[in-house]
Amino acid sequence: MTETIYHLPVPATVALLADLHDRPYFSIMQSLSDRRPAIICIAGDVVFGDPPKDGRLLIQTQKLVLPFLRACCALAPTFLSLGNHEKAVCGEDLQRIRDTGCVLLDNSWTTYNGMVLGGLTSHFVLDCRHLREEKQKRYPACRHERCVITEPDIGWLEELERQPGYRILLCHHPEYYPRYLKGRDIDLILSGHAHGGQWRIGRQGLFAPSQGLFPRLTEGVHDGRLVISRGLANRTPVPRLNNPPEIVYIQN
Repeated sequence: MTETIYHLPVPATVALLADLHDRPYFSIMQSLSDRRPAIICIAGDVVFGDPPKDGRLLIQTQKLVLPFLRACCALAPTFLSLGNHEKAVCGEDLQRIRDTGCVLLDNSWTTYNGMVLGGLTSHFVLDCRHLREEKQKRYPACRHERCVITEPDIGWLEELERQPGYRILLCHHPEYYPRYLKGRDIDLILSGHAHGGQWRIGRQGLFAPSQGLFPRLTEGVHDGRLVISRGLANRTPVPRLNNPPEIVYIQN
Protein backbone atom coordinates (compact mmCIF):
# COMPACT_ATOMS: atom_id res chain seq x y z
CA MET A 1 0.00 0.00 0.00
CA THR A 2 1.20 3.50 -0.84
CA GLU A 3 0.54 6.78 0.94
CA THR A 4 -0.25 9.73 -1.32
CA ILE A 5 -0.32 13.29 0.01
CA TYR A 6 -2.08 16.08 -1.87
CA HIS A 7 -1.71 19.70 -0.77
CA LEU A 8 -4.96 21.62 -1.06
CA PRO A 9 -6.41 24.51 0.98
CA VAL A 10 -8.28 22.30 3.46
CA PRO A 11 -8.96 23.49 7.03
CA ALA A 12 -7.62 20.23 8.51
CA THR A 13 -5.90 17.06 7.37
CA VAL A 14 -8.32 14.63 5.70
CA ALA A 15 -7.70 10.92 5.16
CA LEU A 16 -9.49 9.51 2.11
CA LEU A 17 -10.18 5.77 2.11
CA ALA A 18 -12.21 3.84 -0.46
CA ASP A 19 -12.89 0.31 -1.68
CA LEU A 20 -11.87 -1.75 1.34
CA HIS A 21 -14.10 -4.63 0.19
CA ASP A 22 -13.79 -6.43 3.55
CA ARG A 23 -10.05 -6.97 3.25
CA PRO A 24 -7.34 -6.91 5.97
CA TYR A 25 -6.65 -3.42 7.23
CA PHE A 26 -3.57 -3.58 9.48
CA SER A 27 -1.37 -1.46 7.19
CA ILE A 28 -4.18 1.08 6.82
CA MET A 29 -4.48 1.51 10.56
CA GLN A 30 -0.72 1.78 10.90
CA SER A 31 -0.70 4.62 8.39
CA LEU A 32 -3.62 6.39 10.08
CA SER A 33 -1.99 6.00 13.49
CA ASP A 34 1.22 7.55 12.18
CA ARG A 35 -0.42 10.41 10.27
CA ARG A 36 -3.22 11.25 12.72
CA PRO A 37 -5.66 12.98 10.33
CA ALA A 38 -8.32 15.28 11.77
CA ILE A 39 -11.08 13.32 10.03
CA ILE A 40 -11.35 10.05 8.12
CA CYS A 41 -13.59 10.01 5.04
CA ILE A 42 -14.55 6.62 3.57
CA ALA A 43 -15.94 7.04 0.06
CA GLY A 44 -17.86 3.78 -0.23
CA ASP A 45 -17.45 0.07 -0.90
CA VAL A 46 -16.43 -1.18 2.53
CA VAL A 47 -18.44 -4.39 1.99
CA PHE A 48 -18.19 -7.16 -0.58
CA GLY A 49 -20.50 -9.96 -1.68
CA ASP A 50 -24.18 -10.86 -1.78
CA PRO A 51 -26.65 -11.24 1.10
CA PRO A 52 -26.56 -14.70 2.73
CA LYS A 53 -29.38 -17.16 2.23
CA ASP A 54 -29.40 -18.34 5.85
CA GLY A 55 -31.22 -15.34 7.29
CA ARG A 56 -28.18 -13.50 8.59
CA LEU A 57 -27.52 -9.86 7.87
CA LEU A 58 -25.06 -9.13 5.09
CA ILE A 59 -22.89 -7.21 7.54
CA GLN A 60 -22.64 -10.37 9.67
CA THR A 61 -20.89 -12.13 6.77
CA GLN A 62 -18.25 -9.41 6.55
CA LYS A 63 -15.37 -10.46 8.78
CA LEU A 64 -13.53 -7.16 8.92
CA VAL A 65 -15.86 -4.27 8.09
CA LEU A 66 -17.22 -3.49 11.55
CA PRO A 67 -13.85 -3.91 13.33
CA PHE A 68 -12.28 -1.67 10.68
CA LEU A 69 -14.87 1.05 11.23
CA ARG A 70 -14.49 0.84 15.01
CA ALA A 71 -10.72 1.13 14.66
CA CYS A 72 -11.08 4.20 12.45
CA CYS A 73 -13.51 5.84 14.87
CA ALA A 74 -11.07 5.24 17.73
CA LEU A 75 -8.51 7.37 15.89
CA ALA A 76 -10.58 10.21 14.45
CA PRO A 77 -14.16 11.19 13.57
CA THR A 78 -15.08 8.91 10.67
CA PHE A 79 -17.59 9.60 7.90
CA LEU A 80 -18.87 7.02 5.40
CA SER A 81 -20.82 7.30 2.16
CA LEU A 82 -22.38 4.42 0.22
CA GLY A 83 -20.86 2.97 -2.95
CA ASN A 84 -22.18 0.45 -5.45
CA HIS A 85 -21.19 -2.56 -3.31
CA GLU A 86 -23.42 -1.24 -0.53
CA LYS A 87 -26.41 -1.89 -2.78
CA ALA A 88 -26.96 -5.20 -0.94
CA VAL A 89 -27.23 -3.68 2.54
CA CYS A 90 -30.58 -3.28 4.28
CA GLY A 91 -31.63 -0.94 7.06
CA GLU A 92 -30.50 -3.34 9.76
CA ASP A 93 -27.05 -3.54 8.16
CA LEU A 94 -26.82 0.24 8.12
CA GLN A 95 -27.73 0.42 11.79
CA ARG A 96 -24.88 -1.98 12.63
CA ILE A 97 -22.57 0.37 10.72
CA ARG A 98 -23.85 3.39 12.68
CA ASP A 99 -23.37 1.50 15.93
CA THR A 100 -19.60 1.50 15.34
CA GLY A 101 -19.60 5.27 15.88
CA CYS A 102 -19.15 5.99 12.19
CA VAL A 103 -21.24 8.85 10.77
CA LEU A 104 -23.22 7.43 7.85
CA LEU A 105 -23.83 10.04 5.14
CA ASP A 106 -26.64 8.58 3.05
CA ASN A 107 -27.75 11.40 0.74
CA SER A 108 -27.35 13.59 3.80
CA TRP A 109 -24.95 16.04 5.41
CA THR A 110 -23.63 16.95 8.82
CA THR A 111 -21.28 19.51 10.33
CA TYR A 112 -18.04 19.02 12.20
CA ASN A 113 -15.57 21.61 13.44
CA GLY A 114 -16.37 24.24 10.82
CA MET A 115 -16.70 21.71 8.00
CA VAL A 116 -19.85 20.55 6.24
CA LEU A 117 -19.66 16.91 5.15
CA GLY A 118 -22.12 15.22 2.82
CA GLY A 119 -22.37 11.81 1.21
CA LEU A 120 -23.86 11.21 -2.24
CA THR A 121 -25.28 7.68 -2.32
CA SER A 122 -24.61 5.44 -5.34
CA HIS A 123 -27.54 5.05 -7.71
CA PHE A 124 -27.05 1.28 -7.43
CA VAL A 125 -28.06 1.55 -3.77
CA LEU A 126 -31.14 3.56 -4.69
CA ASP A 127 -32.13 1.03 -7.32
CA CYS A 128 -31.92 -1.90 -4.90
CA ARG A 129 -33.93 0.03 -2.33
CA HIS A 130 -36.61 0.54 -4.95
CA LEU A 131 -36.66 -3.18 -5.65
CA ARG A 132 -36.70 -3.97 -1.92
CA GLU A 133 -39.78 -1.79 -1.47
CA GLU A 134 -41.48 -3.56 -4.38
CA LYS A 135 -40.70 -7.02 -3.01
CA GLN A 136 -41.24 -6.00 0.64
CA LYS A 137 -38.22 -8.09 1.61
CA ARG A 138 -35.05 -7.42 3.59
CA TYR A 139 -33.01 -8.60 0.60
CA PRO A 140 -34.76 -8.85 -2.77
CA ALA A 141 -33.67 -11.44 -5.28
CA CYS A 142 -30.89 -10.36 -7.61
CA ARG A 143 -32.22 -8.70 -10.72
CA HIS A 144 -30.56 -9.01 -14.09
CA GLU A 145 -32.66 -6.61 -16.13
CA ARG A 146 -31.63 -3.00 -16.54
CA CYS A 147 -31.75 -0.73 -13.52
CA VAL A 148 -34.86 1.34 -12.94
CA ILE A 149 -32.94 4.07 -11.11
CA THR A 150 -29.87 5.03 -13.11
CA GLU A 151 -28.98 8.42 -11.61
CA PRO A 152 -28.04 9.62 -8.13
CA ASP A 153 -30.38 11.76 -6.04
CA ILE A 154 -28.83 15.22 -6.26
CA GLY A 155 -31.82 17.29 -5.10
CA TRP A 156 -30.48 17.64 -1.55
CA LEU A 157 -27.13 19.06 -2.71
CA GLU A 158 -28.59 22.57 -2.95
CA GLU A 159 -29.12 22.54 0.80
CA LEU A 160 -25.53 21.38 1.30
CA GLU A 161 -24.27 24.24 -0.88
CA ARG A 162 -26.12 26.80 1.23
CA GLN A 163 -24.37 25.78 4.44
CA PRO A 164 -21.60 28.05 5.76
CA GLY A 165 -18.20 26.44 6.16
CA TYR A 166 -15.83 24.30 4.13
CA ARG A 167 -18.01 21.88 2.14
CA ILE A 168 -16.81 18.30 1.55
CA LEU A 169 -18.75 15.73 -0.46
CA LEU A 170 -18.03 12.00 -0.33
CA CYS A 171 -19.04 10.58 -3.70
CA HIS A 172 -17.96 7.03 -4.51
CA HIS A 173 -18.33 7.44 -8.28
CA PRO A 174 -15.85 9.88 -9.87
CA GLU A 175 -17.76 9.64 -13.15
CA TYR A 176 -20.60 11.56 -11.46
CA TYR A 177 -18.41 14.65 -11.35
CA PRO A 178 -18.66 15.94 -14.97
CA ARG A 179 -22.43 15.49 -15.18
CA TYR A 180 -23.73 16.22 -11.68
CA LEU A 181 -21.10 18.00 -9.59
CA LYS A 182 -18.79 20.13 -11.73
CA GLY A 183 -20.89 23.30 -11.39
CA ARG A 184 -21.64 22.83 -7.69
CA ASP A 185 -20.41 25.12 -4.93
CA ILE A 186 -18.54 22.34 -3.11
CA ASP A 187 -14.94 22.79 -1.97
CA LEU A 188 -13.73 19.18 -1.97
CA ILE A 189 -15.13 16.01 -3.56
CA LEU A 190 -13.74 12.62 -2.50
CA SER A 191 -14.12 9.53 -4.69
CA GLY A 192 -12.89 5.97 -5.32
CA HIS A 193 -14.55 3.21 -7.36
CA ALA A 194 -12.20 3.18 -10.37
CA HIS A 195 -9.45 1.16 -8.62
CA GLY A 196 -6.88 3.25 -10.43
CA GLY A 197 -7.88 1.76 -13.76
CA GLN A 198 -6.71 -1.71 -12.59
CA TRP A 199 -3.69 -1.87 -14.92
CA ARG A 200 -1.68 1.34 -15.16
CA ILE A 201 0.77 2.48 -17.82
CA GLY A 202 2.44 5.48 -16.27
CA ARG A 203 -0.46 7.59 -14.97
CA GLN A 204 -3.01 6.09 -17.36
CA GLY A 205 -5.39 3.39 -16.15
CA LEU A 206 -6.63 0.76 -18.58
CA PHE A 207 -10.26 0.25 -17.55
CA ALA A 208 -12.74 1.57 -14.99
CA PRO A 209 -16.41 0.71 -14.43
CA SER A 210 -18.79 3.22 -15.99
CA GLN A 211 -15.85 4.85 -17.83
CA GLY A 212 -14.64 1.99 -19.99
CA LEU A 213 -11.22 1.76 -21.63
CA PHE A 214 -8.55 4.39 -20.94
CA PRO A 215 -10.66 6.23 -18.36
CA ARG A 216 -9.87 9.79 -17.38
CA LEU A 217 -10.96 9.79 -13.73
CA THR A 218 -9.09 7.03 -11.89
CA GLU A 219 -6.72 8.78 -9.44
CA GLY A 220 -5.25 12.12 -8.49
CA VAL A 221 -6.64 15.65 -8.21
CA HIS A 222 -8.91 17.10 -10.89
CA ASP A 223 -10.08 20.73 -11.15
CA GLY A 224 -8.26 21.39 -7.89
CA ARG A 225 -11.02 19.75 -5.82
CA LEU A 226 -11.98 16.26 -7.05
CA VAL A 227 -9.66 13.79 -5.31
CA ILE A 228 -9.79 10.14 -6.39
CA SER A 229 -8.30 7.28 -4.43
CA ARG A 230 -7.02 4.20 -6.26
CA GLY A 231 -8.63 2.15 -3.51
CA LEU A 232 -7.50 -0.09 -0.68
CA ALA A 233 -8.07 -3.58 -2.05
CA ASN A 234 -8.82 -5.76 -5.05
CA ARG A 235 -11.55 -8.41 -5.16
CA THR A 236 -11.72 -8.89 -8.93
CA PRO A 237 -10.12 -11.84 -10.78
CA VAL A 238 -7.96 -9.33 -12.67
CA PRO A 239 -4.83 -8.39 -10.67
CA ARG A 240 -3.69 -4.81 -10.24
CA LEU A 241 -0.63 -3.99 -12.35
CA ASN A 242 1.66 -1.02 -11.54
CA ASN A 243 -1.20 0.06 -9.31
CA PRO A 244 -0.70 -0.61 -5.59
CA PRO A 245 -3.56 0.05 -3.15
CA GLU A 246 -3.56 3.60 -1.88
CA ILE A 247 -4.47 5.68 1.14
CA VAL A 248 -4.75 9.41 0.41
CA TYR A 249 -4.10 12.34 2.71
CA ILE A 250 -5.20 15.88 1.87
CA GLN A 251 -3.54 18.67 3.79
CA ASN A 252 -2.33 22.25 3.42
